[in-house]
Amino acid sequence: MAAPPDPHPVRRRPAWLGFGIVLLLLAIPLRLLPDGREHGAFTQFLGRFHPALVHIPIALLALVPLMEIAGCFRRWAHLRAAAGFVLGIAAAGALVSALDGWLLAYSGGYSGPLVTRHLWGGVALAGLCLVAAALRSRVVKHEGGFIFFYLPLLFIAVGLMVWTSDQGGKITHGENFLTEYMPRRLRSWLHLPPPPVKAPPITVEEAVGAGSLFGARVVPIINRSCISCHNPKKIKGGLLLDSYAHLMKGGEDGAVVVPWYPSKSDLVRRVTLPQDDDDFMPNNGKNLLSPDDVKLLERWIAAGASPTEPLDAEPPQ
Repeated sequence: MAAPPDPHPVRRRPAWLGFGIVLLLLAIPLRLLPDGREHGAFTQFLGRFHPALVHIPIALLALVPLMEIAGCFRRWAHLRAAAGFVLGIAAAGALVSALDGWLLAYSGGYSGPLVTRHLWGGVALAGLCLVAAALRSRVVKHEGGFIFFYLPLLFIAVGLMVWTSDQGGKITHGENFLTEYMPRRLRSWLHLPPPPVKAPPITVEEAVGAGSLFGARVVPIINRSCISCHNPKKIKGGLLLDSYAHLMKGGEDGAVVVPWYPSKSDLVRRVTLPQDDDDFMPNNGKNLLSPDDVKLLERWIAAGASPTEPLDAEPPQ
């Protein structure tokens, strides 16, 4: 006897398509993890839409629990019927955003554990949203399943979204972006260390006294303006700036500092380009180097780019 036809063939097709995309998202990063090297201009162009796209599923997913809870009351019962549609759009948006995020990470020259955690968090969130959407369509008519299966899964997805968003914020704005201005009592309750002390701007005239020019004056500039994108947890362009050895090693395009020659040093070139240039650094629009900062870098490189050169070192004539 032939099996009865599927009463909802069209409804199930998007779910299977979504699961296929999730499997593809799982396979691509495993095969092509971000390695700190740039891999194409057009894919990087597409990937840079990720910060804009990611806000769509975030907003929709945050709205779904409110609609589900409000829909339990007779006055707002109509919201519960619409929640499934909103969750479906959120799941589709999470899939697109996760794929575009991988394009940005792989093509844009990112790497490091922070980037990897954010990437896998986005993939897991896309899959969880899809599972929640599929589960909702089956248990919405059964109150027990709705409460004991669907709602907990939905709140887990929201928690994962918050964690993944926090990882993305750290990539864009630095490790201490969320906690930098946290009230002292809340910081103590969460057992977080105190925020780092910000160093005041340093002028060329102040670069005198004991110690080395690199340690006392160059390192603070790097820590303020460069380290957020070039640290062991987030390695942009294959360049690490957490030590003198890594600075002198350079990145995927070679050395960024050429001792004695500031004009040939990519570090100086990038910080002096017009701000609308794709190679301008720092490219987040924050903590830009002042003219005095640039003069200090040029002076240090012209004097030989040594880690031990005294503060009053002058380039050879």
